[in-house]
Amino acid sequence: MKNRKKLIYIFIVGIALVSCTDETLDEIDTNPNLVTDAPLNSLLPQGIITYSHEVVGGSGAIYAGFMSEQTTHVLGTNAYDKFDSYNSQPWENAYLLINDLNFLKNKAVSNEAWSYAGIADVLKAFTLTTLIDLFGDIPYSEAVSINIRAPKFDPHEELYPVIFDILDEAIANLEKNEGPIFPTTDDLVFGGDKAMWKKTAYGLKARLYNKLVKLNPTGSVQDALNALSKSFVNGEENFMISIFNDSPQNGNPLSVAQELQPQSAIGNGTFNAMLFFTPNNTIEEDPRSVIWITTVNGERLPAPNGTADADFGDPRMDGALYSKPEILKFKGAPFPILNYVELLFIKAEAHHRLGNSSEAYAAYQEAVQLALEQAAIFNPSAALDPADITNYLSYPSVSPGEGNLTLETIILQKYIYYFQYQWIEAYNESRRTGFILATNPLDRGNRMIYPNSEIVRNPNTPSEINFFSIFESSTKLVWAE
Repeated sequence: MKNRKKLIYIFIVGIALVSCTDETLDEIDTNPNLVTDAPLNSLLPQGIITYSHEVVGGSGAIYAGFMSEQTTHVLGTNAYDKFDSYNSQPWENAYLLINDLNFLKNKAVSNEAWSYAGIADVLKAFTLTTLIDLFGDIPYSEAVSINIRAPKFDPHEELYPVIFDILDEAIANLEKNEGPIFPTTDDLVFGGDKAMWKKTAYGLKARLYNKLVKLNPTGSVQDALNALSKSFVNGEENFMISIFNDSPQNGNPLSVAQELQPQSAIGNGTFNAMLFFTPNNTIEEDPRSVIWITTVNGERLPAPNGTADADFGDPRMDGALYSKPEILKFKGAPFPILNYVELLFIKAEAHHRLGNSSEAYAAYQEAVQLALEQAAIFNPSAALDPADITNYLSYPSVSPGEGNLTLETIILQKYIYYFQYQWIEAYNESRRTGFILATNPLDRGNRMIYPNSEIVRNPNTPSEINFFSIFESSTKLVWAE
């Protein structure tokens, strides 16, 4: 298995070298030694790993951690000063991946390999969603055509119907009778279980409908509930990458990045959200803090967002000035992308918005219970004592009763849950709801600015999106408060 993973990584590098620049396209036409085709069982794992490592789990996620204030940048500068260190990787690799997934799907369809076709579209929908979450308007309708060198930027609000169509086609293909070629161990998530990929597609639909609730308060809520009814049904069903081991080559991407450059400390957002629920304003009263947050001289200290001093020397992974995420010490930790607990929080929010207090409270309580039980996915030996979970659930602010449950309570618990590697979703929640206040003196950026490579190459890149405008209300995504 270890050798197989290495081969997959070698294949990723090979695919990355065959990018869609003008020079590469010309080279493909003339160089017979370049790989221009591959079997489906090589293309699928490459797509899964590229998404988890380079798109949703790369530098864009690190940036999102800073912007959500789940973490704080502690390299001696404001995180906003380092845009070019974070924005190019998710942008470039997302478009490479979309191109690869289109190739995978077309090859699958021609071979009547319907599971491969469906999975390709599910991954494509996730990739497009992540791009929009980070950048807003993006090229899509003209982005993968080799005949268009400067694709137009599509308004992000017009791309959500496109994503739903992609997911509908994915579901339709996953429901077809299997053709002669189908995934097994090359499916690094579900081992070829197409029913689980269908549930994942519906789960992403629920996430998107929930995100768009501001635009269609009643319709989106009901659409989210309908999608939830066809998605994951218990805590064992999750879209999570669990193939990592304790090595820099094959490890959890956020943990590997922290080991190479320990730039992330605990942010005010995580710290304050945890304190919100504690009866005596003591961080250790949330039992997750004890296993998630390192100590500095016996104390758990968040780093101030935007004004933190440099703290990347010894002890590098614990912090000399500020507490750091204990979870980032574990390179073998799985990487969650869409989990049952998140869907329970969506269910709770949906019923709360509809005025269904009993259903909302039941979903909320189950979500918090499971969130605590799963608080140690990074290190199962650190699992919380059931007595500590019971004690936490007894706090009046955690379990206020169905008549007193507020949307803020649901969102803050969901935000805390996202601390285990789902920093892009935490960034989304902080922008979507307004409950997680920014403490960075510059405020919270509404989106990432476009990479310099795109600005230079593509004259259609929106010039109004820049370092200054991302803090203005005009640059908020359509679903943001």
